[in-house]
Amino acid sequence: MNSHTDLAAYRNAISSEPYDINFAYPLHPETLTSPRVRLAHFVPALHADTLWAQAEPHANELFRFYPFFPGTRLAFLASIEYIRQQPHWCIFTIFDRTREGNTGEDADGDGAVAGLMALVNTNAGNLSTEIAYVLVLPAFQHTHVARTAAALLLRYCLQTPDASPPGLGFRRVIWTANPHNAASIGLARRVGFREEGILRWTWALPDVACMRAGGNEVRRRIIGDDGSVTERSEGWGRDSVLLAVCWDDWDDGVGERVRDIIDA
Repeated sequence: MNSHTDLAAYRNAISSEPYDINFAYPLHPETLTSPRVRLAHFVPALHADTLWAQAEPHANELFRFYPFFPGTRLAFLASIEYIRQQPHWCIFTIFDRTREGNTGEDADGDGAVAGLMALVNTNAGNLSTEIAYVLVLPAFQHTHVARTAAALLLRYCLQTPDASPPGLGFRRVIWTANPHNAASIGLARRVGFREEGILRWTWALPDVACMRAGGNEVRRRIIGDDGSVTERSEGWGRDSVLLAVCWDDWDDGVGERVRDIIDA
């Protein structure tokens, strides 16, 4: 992040002007909505205060498997703004439609803010994207929210544009997770992702106590002129479990599984 991103993030959080989501693809609200959950593009002025008020007391737990640590409201908003500035990325607010939202959470009042989920690293030429930055607030964990939100976003990505409801027609959606994050890996598998392997040392982690447990220390061996060997710490990093769903998986049963989750 930089000072320009921080300033833009702050302005977006307090602005009454229309918010530019800067997303290169159609949103298809009907595809992102189920009877119990819906996804809508994140609008800081509407959603940030409610979400951060519930996330901040649990920040160490919620962000310990993230590749970065947004430990303050400004850092959190800056991370949202960084995503917004990428035209092929988008961050969504998760709404639980079975609960009433607080005043001001959204103009139509359709549900309570329950978390976040994003599309990142989209490659338009290869018709691929990644579901990332999954955050479900504590009050909504171990409910229908996470699996339904993931299913909705997967449908949005892999359903073809001429289907009903329409999707983006991507051919590959990936999901990466910290190897220690059993909940994230389990959620991905539940909605149809298959593990493809381990990506080694994908992230350099900040030296934050709650994140070290999910990472590995980088210790370089230094050989002296006299042949002696010492070790030097160079910070922390982590691997990532890579999971994916492709168009043929979708046609061969994942699409039906996702529909069952959405309609449950």
